[in-house]
Amino acid sequence: MKNSITKNIGVGLALGLSILATDTALAQQARGNANKNATEVEEELDARERNQNARANKDNQKGGQKDNQGKDKQEREQRDRAQAQGKQGQQADNSGKGNAYGQEKGDQSGREFGQNRAAEARMTGEQRKAQLVTTVDEGDSKVKEARGRIAKAKDELEKNRRSGKISNAEVDERRAAIERAENAVRVLEERVNAGRAILQ
Repeated sequence: MKNSITKNIGVGLALGLSILATDTALAQQARGNANKNATEVEEELDARERNQNARANKDNQKGGQKDNQGKDKQEREQRDRAQAQGKQGQQADNSGKGNAYGQEKGDQSGREFGQNRAAEARMTGEQRKAQLVTTVDEGDSKVKEARGRIAKAKDELEKNRRSGKISNAEVDERRAAIERAENAVRVLEERVNAGRAILQ
């Protein structure tokens, strides 16, 4: 029994010593980390302080330049304000002028205004097409009527020339007038054909 008690005491002491050694090692390690953290923190603070000092030195060196930059900035701001006031004056002068679609939409949203504007444009296009159809039809009828009148004028001129009712000078004048009329009809016919081509 003595042996078992001594064994138990030995095991207990071994366990106690091992725990003590582990705790001591952990404590020393923690102390080392704490020392390490403290030095790192001090170094970091020193680095920050050096950076701030370096910035302050740069600012002191650029002191004259900063003043100029401040003046330049103030001048730019004054110019911008003057330009803005000038633009406002121009906008007041130009109100209601030009092709600034959408400036005065009234109570419509942008989409509504755009939809209405597109509908108006389509209607305008359709109206122009209808007007072109009408113009082409009128041009056709004018061309036919003019060709008939030119043919009639040629026949009458020939009859009068044969009968001797008019002189050769008058015949030449009337022929020149008929030729001018024929040229005008050709031009009109070309325009009508161009309009017809657009419709197709």
